[in-house]
Amino acid sequence: MLSKHLQSINDFGLILIDMKGEIIYANDFSIEHFNITKTYKSIRYYFPSSTILSTTETFKTGFVSYEEYSNFVFYECYFDNNRGLIIIFPLSDMQRFLASNSKQLIVEQELEAVMNLSGELVTIINKEGIIQRVSNACEKIMGMKKEEFVGKSVYNLEKEGIVSFSSSVRVLTEKKRVTVQQVTKSDRSLIVNGYPILDKNGEIEKVVNFSKDITEVSDLKEKLKDTKSLLLYYQEELNKQKENNNRMVFKSRSMEKVLEIVKRVSKFDTTVLIQGDTGVGKEVLAQKIHEMSNRRKSPFLRVNCGAIPESLIESEFFGYSKGAFTGAQKEGKKGLIQAADSGTLFLDEIGELPLNLQTKLLEVLQEKEFIPIGETKPVNVDVRFIAATNRELEKMVKAGDFRQDLFYRLYIIPITIPPLTERKEDIPFLINHFLEEFNHKYGQSKTISKDVIDLFVEFEWPGNVRELQNLLERLVITVPDSEITFTDIPSYIKKVNPFPTLKEVGELKSAVDEYEKSLILEAIKDSENLKEASIKLGIHPSTLGRKVKKLNIKL
Repeated sequence: MLSKHLQSINDFGLILIDMKGEIIYANDFSIEHFNITKTYKSIRYYFPSSTILSTTETFKTGFVSYEEYSNFVFYECYFDNNRGLIIIFPLSDMQRFLASNSKQLIVEQELEAVMNLSGELVTIINKEGIIQRVSNACEKIMGMKKEEFVGKSVYNLEKEGIVSFSSSVRVLTEKKRVTVQQVTKSDRSLIVNGYPILDKNGEIEKVVNFSKDITEVSDLKEKLKDTKSLLLYYQEELNKQKENNNRMVFKSRSMEKVLEIVKRVSKFDTTVLIQGDTGVGKEVLAQKIHEMSNRRKSPFLRVNCGAIPESLIESEFFGYSKGAFTGAQKEGKKGLIQAADSGTLFLDEIGELPLNLQTKLLEVLQEKEFIPIGETKPVNVDVRFIAATNRELEKMVKAGDFRQDLFYRLYIIPITIPPLTERKEDIPFLINHFLEEFNHKYGQSKTISKDVIDLFVEFEWPGNVRELQNLLERLVITVPDSEITFTDIPSYIKKVNPFPTLKEVGELKSAVDEYEKSLILEAIKDSENLKEASIKLGIHPSTLGRKVKKLNIKL
Protein backbone atom coordinates (compact mmCIF):
# COMPACT_ATOMS: atom_id res chain seq x y z
CA MET A 1 0.00 0.00 0.00
CA LEU A 2 1.09 3.56 -0.72
CA SER A 3 0.54 4.68 2.88
CA LYS A 4 3.02 2.01 4.16
CA HIS A 5 5.65 3.23 1.72
CA LEU A 6 5.13 6.85 2.71
CA GLN A 7 5.56 6.10 6.42
CA SER A 8 9.32 5.71 5.85
CA ILE A 9 9.65 9.26 4.53
CA ASN A 10 10.28 11.52 7.53
CA ASP A 11 12.88 14.11 6.43
CA PHE A 12 10.28 16.44 4.98
CA GLY A 13 6.55 17.08 5.35
CA LEU A 14 4.19 15.01 3.26
CA ILE A 15 0.39 15.02 3.02
CA LEU A 16 -1.88 12.93 0.80
CA ILE A 17 -5.35 14.33 -0.06
CA ASP A 18 -8.22 13.10 -2.17
CA MET A 19 -9.93 15.12 -4.89
CA LYS A 20 -12.29 16.66 -2.28
CA GLY A 21 -9.35 18.06 -0.34
CA GLU A 22 -9.75 15.58 2.53
CA ILE A 23 -6.47 14.46 4.16
CA ILE A 24 -5.96 10.72 3.69
CA TYR A 25 -2.48 10.55 5.18
CA ALA A 26 0.06 12.84 6.88
CA ASN A 27 3.57 11.82 7.97
CA ASP A 28 4.82 12.39 11.51
CA PHE A 29 6.67 15.59 10.60
CA SER A 30 3.48 17.19 9.19
CA ILE A 31 1.38 15.98 12.11
CA GLU A 32 3.83 17.44 14.62
CA HIS A 33 4.48 20.81 13.02
CA PHE A 34 1.01 21.57 11.61
CA ASN A 35 -0.96 20.04 14.49
CA ILE A 36 -2.74 17.67 12.15
CA THR A 37 -4.92 15.35 14.22
CA LYS A 38 -4.99 11.60 13.80
CA THR A 39 -8.61 11.82 12.64
CA TYR A 40 -7.46 14.31 9.95
CA LYS A 41 -9.59 17.03 8.39
CA SER A 42 -9.82 18.98 5.16
CA ILE A 43 -6.61 20.55 3.86
CA ARG A 44 -8.60 23.79 3.82
CA TYR A 45 -8.73 23.72 7.62
CA TYR A 46 -4.92 23.72 8.04
CA PHE A 47 -3.99 26.01 5.13
CA PRO A 48 -6.98 28.29 4.59
CA SER A 49 -5.03 31.15 2.98
CA SER A 50 -2.93 29.02 0.63
CA THR A 51 -3.51 28.94 -3.14
CA ILE A 52 -3.37 25.20 -2.76
CA LEU A 53 -7.15 25.43 -2.46
CA SER A 54 -7.50 26.30 -6.12
CA THR A 55 -4.95 23.64 -7.04
CA THR A 56 -7.04 20.90 -5.50
CA GLU A 57 -9.79 21.91 -7.89
CA THR A 58 -7.63 21.50 -11.02
CA PHE A 59 -5.33 18.68 -9.86
CA LYS A 60 -2.45 19.76 -12.03
CA THR A 61 1.06 18.86 -11.02
CA GLY A 62 3.20 21.89 -10.19
CA PHE A 63 4.11 24.41 -7.52
CA VAL A 64 1.91 26.40 -5.21
CA SER A 65 2.99 29.10 -2.77
CA TYR A 66 1.89 29.33 0.85
CA GLU A 67 1.92 33.07 1.46
CA GLU A 68 5.53 34.27 0.81
CA TYR A 69 7.41 31.76 2.87
CA SER A 70 7.54 28.43 1.15
CA ASN A 71 7.09 26.55 -2.07
CA PHE A 72 5.15 23.33 -1.76
CA VAL A 73 5.54 20.63 -4.39
CA PHE A 74 2.61 18.42 -5.17
CA TYR A 75 1.98 15.64 -7.64
CA GLU A 76 -1.09 14.08 -9.11
CA CYS A 77 -1.43 10.48 -8.02
CA TYR A 78 -3.78 7.53 -7.81
CA PHE A 79 -4.37 5.39 -4.74
CA ASP A 80 -6.83 2.57 -4.31
CA ASN A 81 -8.22 3.50 -7.74
CA ASN A 82 -8.90 7.03 -6.47
CA ARG A 83 -7.41 10.21 -7.79
CA GLY A 84 -5.55 12.51 -5.38
CA LEU A 85 -2.56 14.75 -4.69
CA ILE A 86 0.70 14.19 -2.88
CA ILE A 87 1.90 17.42 -1.24
CA ILE A 88 5.60 17.61 -0.33
CA PHE A 89 7.10 20.27 1.99
CA PRO A 90 10.89 20.55 1.42
CA LEU A 91 12.66 20.53 4.77
CA SER A 92 14.57 23.81 4.29
CA ASP A 93 11.49 25.74 3.12
CA MET A 94 9.37 24.24 5.84
CA GLN A 95 11.80 25.22 8.59
CA ARG A 96 11.96 28.76 7.23
CA PHE A 97 8.16 28.86 7.05
CA LEU A 98 7.75 27.64 10.63
CA ALA A 99 10.40 30.04 12.01
CA SER A 100 8.89 33.02 10.21
CA ASN A 101 5.38 32.16 11.34
CA SER A 102 5.91 31.55 15.05
CA LYS A 103 4.46 34.99 15.84
CA GLN A 104 1.70 34.49 13.30
CA LEU A 105 0.70 31.22 14.95
CA ILE A 106 0.35 33.01 18.29
CA VAL A 107 -1.79 35.71 16.67
CA GLU A 108 -3.92 33.05 15.01
CA GLN A 109 -4.46 31.32 18.34
CA GLU A 110 -5.51 34.62 19.88
CA LEU A 111 -7.82 35.31 16.93
CA GLU A 112 -9.38 31.88 17.33
CA ALA A 113 -10.03 32.58 21.03
CA VAL A 114 -11.57 36.00 20.30
CA MET A 115 -13.81 34.56 17.59
CA ASN A 116 -15.26 32.07 20.07
CA LEU A 117 -15.71 34.44 23.01
CA SER A 118 -19.11 35.87 22.02
CA GLY A 119 -20.74 32.53 21.28
CA GLU A 120 -21.98 33.99 18.00
CA LEU A 121 -21.11 32.70 14.56
CA VAL A 122 -18.03 34.55 13.20
CA THR A 123 -16.70 33.85 9.71
CA ILE A 124 -13.74 35.25 7.79
CA ILE A 125 -13.80 35.13 3.98
CA ASN A 126 -10.98 36.05 1.58
CA LYS A 127 -11.36 38.27 -1.48
CA GLU A 128 -12.08 35.26 -3.69
CA GLY A 129 -15.08 34.41 -1.52
CA ILE A 130 -13.52 31.36 0.15
CA ILE A 131 -14.35 30.79 3.83
CA GLN A 132 -11.06 30.74 5.74
CA ARG A 133 -12.10 30.72 9.37
CA VAL A 134 -15.24 30.04 11.35
CA SER A 135 -16.00 30.08 15.07
CA ASN A 136 -17.03 27.06 17.13
CA ALA A 137 -20.73 27.99 16.87
CA CYS A 138 -20.71 26.73 13.30
CA GLU A 139 -22.19 23.30 13.90
CA LYS A 140 -24.95 24.52 16.20
CA ILE A 141 -26.02 27.39 13.98
CA MET A 142 -25.18 26.21 10.46
CA GLY A 143 -25.91 22.54 10.98
CA MET A 144 -22.51 21.44 9.69
CA LYS A 145 -19.03 20.90 11.14
CA LYS A 146 -16.30 23.55 10.94
CA GLU A 147 -14.14 21.51 8.58
CA GLU A 148 -17.12 21.09 6.26
CA PHE A 149 -17.73 24.83 6.21
CA VAL A 150 -14.15 26.09 5.89
CA GLY A 151 -12.95 26.23 2.28
CA LYS A 152 -16.40 26.58 0.77
CA SER A 153 -17.12 29.33 -1.71
CA VAL A 154 -19.73 31.84 -0.49
CA TYR A 155 -21.07 31.95 -4.04
CA ASN A 156 -22.24 28.35 -3.63
CA LEU A 157 -23.84 28.68 -0.19
CA GLU A 158 -27.24 29.67 -1.56
CA LYS A 159 -27.14 27.05 -4.33
CA GLU A 160 -26.41 24.30 -1.81
CA GLY A 161 -29.16 25.50 0.54
CA ILE A 162 -26.75 26.22 3.39
CA VAL A 163 -28.09 29.77 3.78
CA SER A 164 -31.02 31.56 2.21
CA PHE A 165 -28.96 34.66 1.42
CA SER A 166 -25.21 35.31 1.49
CA SER A 167 -24.05 38.46 3.27
CA SER A 168 -20.49 37.98 2.00
CA VAL A 169 -21.56 38.08 -1.66
CA ARG A 170 -23.27 41.42 -1.01
CA VAL A 171 -20.19 42.81 0.75
CA LEU A 172 -17.91 41.66 -2.08
CA THR A 173 -20.31 43.11 -4.66
CA GLU A 174 -21.25 46.38 -2.97
CA LYS A 175 -17.91 46.88 -1.17
CA LYS A 176 -19.59 48.20 1.95
CA ARG A 177 -20.99 47.03 5.26
CA VAL A 178 -24.30 45.16 4.98
CA THR A 179 -26.91 43.72 7.36
CA VAL A 180 -29.09 40.86 6.18
CA GLN A 181 -31.41 38.24 7.64
CA GLN A 182 -30.61 34.62 6.88
CA VAL A 183 -32.27 31.28 7.38
CA THR A 184 -29.78 28.41 7.65
CA LYS A 185 -29.86 24.80 6.58
CA SER A 186 -30.71 23.89 10.20
CA ASP A 187 -33.70 26.32 10.16
CA ARG A 188 -32.03 28.90 12.37
CA SER A 189 -32.84 32.58 11.82
CA LEU A 190 -29.81 34.89 11.81
CA ILE A 191 -29.14 38.61 11.67
CA VAL A 192 -25.79 38.93 9.88
CA ASN A 193 -23.56 42.00 9.86
CA GLY A 194 -20.91 41.79 7.14
CA TYR A 195 -17.82 44.06 7.28
CA PRO A 196 -15.30 44.57 4.44
CA ILE A 197 -11.58 44.65 5.40
CA LEU A 198 -9.72 46.82 2.87
CA ASP A 199 -6.06 46.82 1.83
CA LYS A 200 -3.92 49.94 1.38
CA ASN A 201 -5.36 50.41 -2.10
CA GLY A 202 -8.94 50.39 -0.83
CA GLU A 203 -9.66 46.96 -2.29
CA ILE A 204 -11.39 44.23 -0.29
CA GLU A 205 -8.88 41.89 1.28
CA LYS A 206 -11.24 39.97 3.53
CA VAL A 207 -14.84 39.94 4.74
CA VAL A 208 -15.75 39.39 8.39
CA ASN A 209 -19.30 38.32 9.29
CA PHE A 210 -20.91 38.39 12.73
CA SER A 211 -24.12 36.34 12.82
CA LYS A 212 -26.55 36.59 15.75
CA ASP A 213 -28.98 33.73 16.24
CA ILE A 214 -32.48 35.23 16.58
CA THR A 215 -34.43 31.99 16.15
CA GLU A 216 -35.97 32.21 19.62
CA VAL A 217 -36.78 35.91 19.11
CA SER A 218 -38.39 35.14 15.75
CA ASP A 219 -40.34 32.29 17.31
CA LEU A 220 -41.51 34.56 20.13
CA LYS A 221 -42.53 37.24 17.62
CA GLU A 222 -44.47 34.65 15.65
CA LYS A 223 -46.11 33.35 18.79
CA LEU A 224 -46.91 36.91 19.84
CA LYS A 225 -48.42 37.53 16.44
CA ASP A 226 -50.50 34.35 16.77
CA THR A 227 -51.50 35.35 20.29
CA LYS A 228 -52.56 38.80 19.13
CA SER A 229 -54.61 37.22 16.34
CA LEU A 230 -56.17 34.84 18.85
CA LEU A 231 -56.92 37.69 21.27
CA LEU A 232 -58.48 39.68 18.43
CA TYR A 233 -60.61 36.66 17.56
CA TYR A 234 -61.71 36.20 21.17
CA GLN A 235 -62.39 39.94 21.49
CA GLU A 236 -64.57 39.83 18.39
CA GLU A 237 -66.36 36.76 19.71
CA LEU A 238 -66.79 38.45 23.08
CA ASN A 239 -68.19 41.55 21.42
CA LYS A 240 -70.57 39.40 19.39
CA GLN A 241 -71.62 37.56 22.53
CA LYS A 242 -72.07 40.85 24.38
CA GLU A 243 -74.06 42.23 21.47
CA ASN A 244 -76.25 39.12 21.44
CA ASN A 245 -76.73 39.25 25.21
CA ASN A 246 -77.69 42.91 25.04
CA ARG A 247 -79.86 42.57 21.95
CA MET A 248 -83.44 43.47 22.63
CA VAL A 249 -85.70 40.75 21.22
CA PHE A 250 -89.34 41.74 20.84
CA LYS A 251 -92.34 41.83 18.52
CA SER A 252 -94.88 43.64 20.64
CA ARG A 253 -95.95 47.20 20.07
CA SER A 254 -95.37 48.02 23.76
CA MET A 255 -91.67 47.18 23.46
CA GLU A 256 -91.43 49.11 20.20
CA LYS A 257 -92.57 52.19 22.10
CA VAL A 258 -89.92 51.52 24.77
CA LEU A 259 -87.17 51.30 22.15
CA GLU A 260 -88.36 54.52 20.51
CA ILE A 261 -87.94 56.32 23.85
CA VAL A 262 -84.49 54.74 24.32
CA LYS A 263 -83.32 55.97 20.92
CA ARG A 264 -84.34 59.54 21.75
CA VAL A 265 -83.05 59.51 25.34
CA SER A 266 -79.65 57.95 24.58
CA LYS A 267 -78.52 61.09 22.72
CA PHE A 268 -78.75 63.17 25.89
CA ASP A 269 -76.94 62.88 29.24
CA THR A 270 -80.07 63.16 31.33
CA THR A 271 -80.77 60.74 34.20
CA VAL A 272 -83.05 57.81 33.38
CA LEU A 273 -85.18 55.71 35.74
CA ILE A 274 -86.05 52.24 34.42
CA GLN A 275 -89.01 50.56 36.12
CA GLY A 276 -90.32 47.07 35.76
CA ASP A 277 -90.81 43.70 37.42
CA THR A 278 -87.92 41.39 38.29
CA GLY A 279 -86.32 39.86 35.22
CA VAL A 280 -87.89 42.06 32.53
CA GLY A 281 -84.47 43.20 31.23
CA LYS A 282 -83.74 46.49 32.97
CA GLU A 283 -79.95 46.03 32.81
CA VAL A 284 -80.11 45.12 29.11
CA LEU A 285 -82.05 48.31 28.48
CA ALA A 286 -79.54 50.37 30.50
CA GLN A 287 -76.64 48.94 28.47
CA LYS A 288 -78.56 49.68 25.29
CA ILE A 289 -78.87 53.34 26.30
CA HIS A 290 -75.12 53.46 27.06
CA GLU A 291 -74.14 51.80 23.78
CA MET A 292 -76.30 54.19 21.75
CA SER A 293 -74.91 57.27 23.56
CA ASN A 294 -71.75 59.29 22.94
CA ARG A 295 -70.31 57.65 26.09
CA ARG A 296 -70.21 54.16 24.54
CA LYS A 297 -66.38 54.09 24.44
CA SER A 298 -66.17 54.85 28.18
CA PRO A 299 -66.94 52.52 31.12
CA PHE A 300 -70.39 51.12 31.85
CA LEU A 301 -70.42 50.09 35.51
CA ARG A 302 -73.29 48.31 37.24
CA VAL A 303 -73.80 48.33 41.00
CA ASN A 304 -76.56 46.44 42.78
CA CYS A 305 -77.57 48.75 45.61
CA GLY A 306 -79.17 45.87 47.50
CA ALA A 307 -76.20 43.50 47.28
CA ILE A 308 -73.57 45.63 49.07
CA PRO A 309 -73.61 45.56 52.91
CA GLU A 310 -74.79 48.86 54.36
CA SER A 311 -71.54 49.25 56.31
CA LEU A 312 -69.50 49.18 53.09
CA ILE A 313 -71.76 50.85 50.57
CA GLU A 314 -70.54 54.41 51.21
CA SER A 315 -66.86 53.50 50.73
CA GLU A 316 -67.74 51.46 47.61
CA PHE A 317 -69.65 54.37 46.10
CA PHE A 318 -67.42 57.29 47.04
CA GLY A 319 -64.05 55.71 47.83
CA TYR A 320 -61.69 56.79 50.60
CA SER A 321 -58.27 58.30 51.16
CA LYS A 322 -55.14 56.64 52.54
CA GLY A 323 -55.70 55.52 56.16
CA ALA A 324 -59.26 56.87 56.23
CA PHE A 325 -60.41 54.18 58.67
CA THR A 326 -59.34 50.91 60.31
CA GLY A 327 -59.25 48.05 57.82
CA ALA A 328 -59.00 50.33 54.78
CA GLN A 329 -56.47 49.65 52.06
CA LYS A 330 -53.18 51.44 52.77
CA GLU A 331 -53.13 53.26 49.45
CA GLY A 332 -56.79 54.27 49.60
CA LYS A 333 -59.47 53.29 47.08
CA LYS A 334 -61.25 54.88 44.15
CA GLY A 335 -65.03 54.67 44.41
CA LEU A 336 -67.43 53.37 41.76
CA ILE A 337 -68.62 56.87 40.90
CA GLN A 338 -65.10 58.06 40.15
CA ALA A 339 -64.32 54.83 38.28
CA ALA A 340 -67.27 55.52 35.97
CA ASP A 341 -66.00 59.01 35.12
CA SER A 342 -66.86 59.96 31.49
CA GLY A 343 -69.04 56.84 31.30
CA THR A 344 -72.30 55.50 32.73
CA LEU A 345 -73.08 54.25 36.25
CA PHE A 346 -76.08 51.92 36.39
CA LEU A 347 -77.67 51.89 39.86
CA ASP A 348 -79.69 48.69 39.92
CA GLU A 349 -82.28 48.22 42.68
CA ILE A 350 -82.03 51.91 43.62
CA GLY A 351 -84.92 51.42 46.02
CA GLU A 352 -82.60 49.43 48.32
CA LEU A 353 -80.19 52.37 48.82
CA PRO A 354 -80.03 53.46 52.51
CA LEU A 355 -81.44 56.91 53.32
CA ASN A 356 -78.08 58.36 54.44
CA LEU A 357 -76.53 57.42 51.08
CA GLN A 358 -79.48 58.87 49.19
CA THR A 359 -78.49 62.34 50.42
CA LYS A 360 -74.91 62.04 49.16
CA LEU A 361 -76.09 60.57 45.85
CA LEU A 362 -78.44 63.52 45.38
CA GLU A 363 -75.46 65.89 45.79
CA VAL A 364 -73.54 64.03 43.07
CA LEU A 365 -76.54 64.13 40.72
CA GLN A 366 -76.97 67.86 41.24
CA GLU A 367 -73.41 69.14 41.61
CA LYS A 368 -71.43 66.47 39.71
CA GLU A 369 -68.95 66.32 42.60
CA PHE A 370 -68.44 64.48 45.88
CA ILE A 371 -65.97 64.19 48.74
CA PRO A 372 -64.37 60.75 49.32
CA ILE A 373 -64.20 59.45 52.90
CA GLY A 374 -61.24 61.00 54.72
CA GLU A 375 -60.77 63.77 52.15
CA THR A 376 -61.59 67.48 52.41
CA LYS A 377 -61.47 68.47 48.76
CA PRO A 378 -64.33 67.56 46.40
CA VAL A 379 -63.76 65.38 43.34
CA ASN A 380 -65.44 66.45 40.08
CA VAL A 381 -66.92 63.71 37.91
CA ASP A 382 -68.68 63.50 34.56
CA VAL A 383 -71.00 60.52 34.97
CA ARG A 384 -74.35 59.66 33.49
CA PHE A 385 -76.66 57.92 35.96
CA ILE A 386 -79.22 55.30 35.00
CA ALA A 387 -81.26 53.89 37.89
CA ALA A 388 -83.56 50.88 37.94
CA THR A 389 -86.05 49.41 40.38
CA ASN A 390 -88.83 46.85 40.62
CA ARG A 391 -90.34 48.68 43.59
CA GLU A 392 -92.93 51.47 43.56
CA LEU A 393 -90.79 54.45 44.56
CA GLU A 394 -93.78 56.78 44.91
CA LYS A 395 -95.23 54.57 47.64
CA MET A 396 -91.80 54.43 49.31
CA VAL A 397 -91.65 58.23 49.27
CA LYS A 398 -95.04 58.44 51.01
CA ALA A 399 -93.88 55.86 53.56
CA GLY A 400 -90.69 57.83 54.21
CA ASP A 401 -88.41 55.09 52.90
CA PHE A 402 -87.13 57.05 49.92
CA ARG A 403 -86.17 60.73 49.67
CA GLN A 404 -88.69 62.75 47.70
CA ASP A 405 -86.06 65.13 46.26
CA LEU A 406 -83.98 62.17 45.03
CA PHE A 407 -87.07 60.57 43.53
CA TYR A 408 -87.83 63.70 41.47
CA ARG A 409 -84.15 63.97 40.48
CA LEU A 410 -84.26 60.40 39.16
CA TYR A 411 -87.74 60.65 37.66
CA ILE A 412 -86.71 62.96 34.80
CA ILE A 413 -87.02 60.27 32.13
CA PRO A 414 -89.01 57.28 33.44
CA ILE A 415 -89.14 54.18 31.24
CA THR A 416 -91.35 51.25 32.20
CA ILE A 417 -90.70 47.80 30.74
CA PRO A 418 -93.96 45.79 30.62
CA PRO A 419 -93.92 42.23 32.03
CA LEU A 420 -94.16 39.21 29.73
CA THR A 421 -97.83 38.75 30.63
CA GLU A 422 -98.52 42.01 28.79
CA ARG A 423 -96.46 41.13 25.73
CA LYS A 424 -97.02 37.44 25.12
CA GLU A 425 -96.35 37.87 21.41
CA ASP A 426 -92.66 38.41 22.34
CA ILE A 427 -92.35 34.98 23.97
CA PRO A 428 -91.91 32.85 20.77
CA PHE A 429 -89.19 35.23 19.57
CA LEU A 430 -87.44 35.14 22.95
CA ILE A 431 -87.63 31.33 22.94
CA ASN A 432 -85.99 31.20 19.52
CA HIS A 433 -83.29 33.72 20.56
CA PHE A 434 -82.33 31.92 23.78
CA LEU A 435 -82.49 28.48 22.15
CA GLU A 436 -80.05 29.64 19.46
CA GLU A 437 -77.79 31.26 22.07
CA PHE A 438 -77.55 28.18 24.32
CA ASN A 439 -77.23 25.74 21.43
CA HIS A 440 -74.19 27.73 20.29
CA LYS A 441 -72.80 28.06 23.82
CA TYR A 442 -73.04 24.35 24.66
CA GLY A 443 -72.52 22.88 21.18
CA GLN A 444 -76.07 21.54 20.93
CA SER A 445 -78.77 21.58 18.23
CA LYS A 446 -81.94 21.30 20.31
CA THR A 447 -85.37 22.21 18.93
CA ILE A 448 -88.60 22.84 20.79
CA SER A 449 -92.05 21.44 20.00
CA LYS A 450 -95.03 23.58 19.08
CA ASP A 451 -97.11 22.52 22.08
CA VAL A 452 -94.28 23.60 24.45
CA ILE A 453 -94.14 27.02 22.80
CA ASP A 454 -97.93 27.34 23.23
CA LEU A 455 -97.55 26.31 26.86
CA PHE A 456 -94.84 28.91 27.43
CA VAL A 457 -96.97 31.62 25.83
CA GLU A 458 -99.81 30.90 28.27
CA PHE A 459 -97.59 30.75 31.35
CA GLU A 460 -97.49 33.88 33.55
CA TRP A 461 -93.67 33.96 34.05
CA PRO A 462 -93.33 35.67 37.45
CA GLY A 463 -89.58 35.91 36.79
CA ASN A 464 -90.25 37.32 33.30
CA VAL A 465 -87.51 37.14 30.64
CA ARG A 466 -84.84 36.00 33.11
CA GLU A 467 -86.96 33.06 34.23
CA LEU A 468 -87.65 32.05 30.62
CA GLN A 469 -83.96 32.37 29.79
CA ASN A 470 -82.85 30.26 32.77
CA LEU A 471 -85.39 27.53 32.04
CA LEU A 472 -84.35 27.25 28.40
CA GLU A 473 -80.68 27.01 29.40
CA ARG A 474 -81.54 24.20 31.80
CA LEU A 475 -83.58 22.36 29.16
CA VAL A 476 -80.82 22.62 26.52
CA ILE A 477 -78.34 21.09 28.98
CA THR A 478 -80.50 18.40 30.60
CA VAL A 479 -82.85 17.13 27.87
CA PRO A 480 -81.15 14.09 26.27
CA ASP A 481 -83.21 14.11 23.05
CA SER A 482 -82.83 16.52 20.15
CA GLU A 483 -86.33 17.95 20.68
CA ILE A 484 -87.68 19.52 23.87
CA THR A 485 -91.20 18.20 24.31
CA PHE A 486 -94.09 18.51 26.74
CA THR A 487 -92.79 15.68 28.93
CA ASP A 488 -89.52 17.62 29.56
CA ILE A 489 -91.29 20.65 31.02
CA PRO A 490 -91.40 21.21 34.83
CA SER A 491 -94.72 20.33 36.45
CA TYR A 492 -95.38 23.85 37.77
CA ILE A 493 -95.59 25.08 34.16
CA LYS A 494 -97.70 22.15 32.95
CA LYS A 495 -100.47 23.28 35.30
CA VAL A 496 -101.14 26.09 32.86
CA ASN A 497 -102.26 23.72 30.12
CA PRO A 498 -104.04 25.83 27.47
CA PHE A 499 -106.17 22.84 26.57
CA PRO A 500 -108.88 22.19 29.23
CA THR A 501 -109.56 18.65 30.40
CA LEU A 502 -112.90 16.85 29.97
CA LYS A 503 -113.63 17.36 33.66
CA GLU A 504 -113.23 21.09 33.20
CA VAL A 505 -115.48 21.48 30.15
CA GLY A 506 -118.10 18.78 30.79
CA GLU A 507 -118.70 17.67 27.18
CA LEU A 508 -117.10 18.02 23.76
CA LYS A 509 -119.75 20.22 22.08
CA SER A 510 -119.73 22.91 24.75
CA ALA A 511 -115.92 22.89 24.79
CA VAL A 512 -115.79 23.38 21.03
CA ASP A 513 -118.37 26.16 21.19
CA GLU A 514 -116.47 27.89 23.97
CA TYR A 515 -113.17 27.66 22.12
CA GLU A 516 -114.78 28.89 18.87
CA LYS A 517 -116.35 31.79 20.76
CA SER A 518 -112.98 32.81 22.24
CA LEU A 519 -111.34 32.83 18.81
CA ILE A 520 -114.13 34.94 17.30
CA LEU A 521 -114.00 37.42 20.19
CA GLU A 522 -110.22 37.75 19.82
CA ALA A 523 -110.57 38.38 16.05
CA ILE A 524 -113.32 40.97 16.52
CA LYS A 525 -111.35 42.72 19.26
CA ASP A 526 -108.33 43.21 16.95
CA SER A 527 -110.45 44.26 13.90
CA GLU A 528 -112.28 47.40 12.86
CA ASN A 529 -115.32 45.50 11.51
CA LEU A 530 -116.77 42.03 10.96
CA LYS A 531 -115.41 41.81 7.42
CA GLU A 532 -111.84 42.27 8.65
CA ALA A 533 -112.47 39.75 11.46
CA SER A 534 -113.83 37.19 8.97
CA ILE A 535 -110.71 37.55 6.85
CA LYS A 536 -108.53 36.84 9.89
CA LEU A 537 -110.64 33.79 10.74
CA GLY A 538 -110.65 32.58 7.14
CA ILE A 539 -114.45 32.42 6.79
CA HIS A 540 -117.08 34.34 4.83
CA PRO A 541 -118.58 37.44 6.54
CA SER A 542 -122.06 35.92 6.40
CA THR A 543 -120.76 32.76 8.12
CA LEU A 544 -119.23 34.90 10.83
CA GLY A 545 -122.55 36.72 11.28
CA ARG A 546 -124.40 33.44 11.80
CA LYS A 547 -121.83 32.23 14.35
CA VAL A 548 -122.01 35.53 16.26
CA LYS A 549 -125.78 35.14 16.52
CA LYS A 550 -125.60 31.41 17.37
CA LEU A 551 -122.97 31.84 20.10
CA ASN A 552 -124.79 34.87 21.54
CA ILE A 553 -121.77 37.17 21.08
CA LYS A 554 -122.62 40.76 21.89
CA LEU A 555 -120.87 43.30 19.69
